[in-house]
Amino acid sequence: MHKFIYLLSLFSSLFIFSQEATICVEYGLTVQPDKDLFKDNATMLQLVNNAISNAKNETFTLLINKNNSKFYHNEMLSTDGNSRIPLFANYSGKTYLIDNVLFVESMLLGNNMFVKKSITKDWKITNETKMIDSYKCYKATNIFQVITPKKVFNHPVTAWFCPDLPYNHGPNGYGNLPGLILELQQFYSIYGVKKITLNSSKSFSVNEIAKIKLISEKEKDEILEKGILEDK
Repeated sequence: MHKFIYLLSLFSSLFIFSQEATICVEYGLTVQPDKDLFKDNATMLQLVNNAISNAKNETFTLLINKNNSKFYHNEMLSTDGNSRIPLFANYSGKTYLIDNVLFVESMLLGNNMFVKKSITKDWKITNETKMIDSYKCYKATNIFQVITPKKVFNHPVTAWFCPDLPYNHGPNGYGNLPGLILELQQFYSIYGVKKITLNSSKSFSVNEIAKIKLISEKEKDEILEKGILEDK
């Protein structure tokens, strides 16, 4: 009886530990911009070619703890000692998902400036599957909408998620699917999993968002629009 109680206690402790352990997912980046759009602009075409070549050196990290996550770029310093946001990566900065609320950094407005957003909904889950490493993944699609004063742009988003990895998170704040997103395609960027560590020594605290500067989506758009007009 005592042995059974001890084993039950041990299994309970291991279960609690596994629930609190941090999962670390590392993603690589591929960018596939349409070169034809820039064929008449030699400067832009050179930037495109450099972006395609340099993207393979970029990595991103997703940390998952309980129902919360943090996604960020593993910054590399350039020759001038500054970090660079990967071109065509559709990455604006760190992303936190805390209690089903997204906090997305907008580095164009300066460091530590975040916008509060709703989690992605209305996924269309298909029966289409493919193997990513040894994981069977299912295809889900969605639309990322960009609203401007003159026009609304709808950009397709494709996620490949794995039900065998029951973590509803993914790159760039995407998630809310019945499994970890191992590949995400948006605009010209593709985030693909490189490594998964189920009990990582890396960690983060939800208290990190207590230090951020939070603005609304409307405020962000007004600041960016004002900046564009002033540049003109």
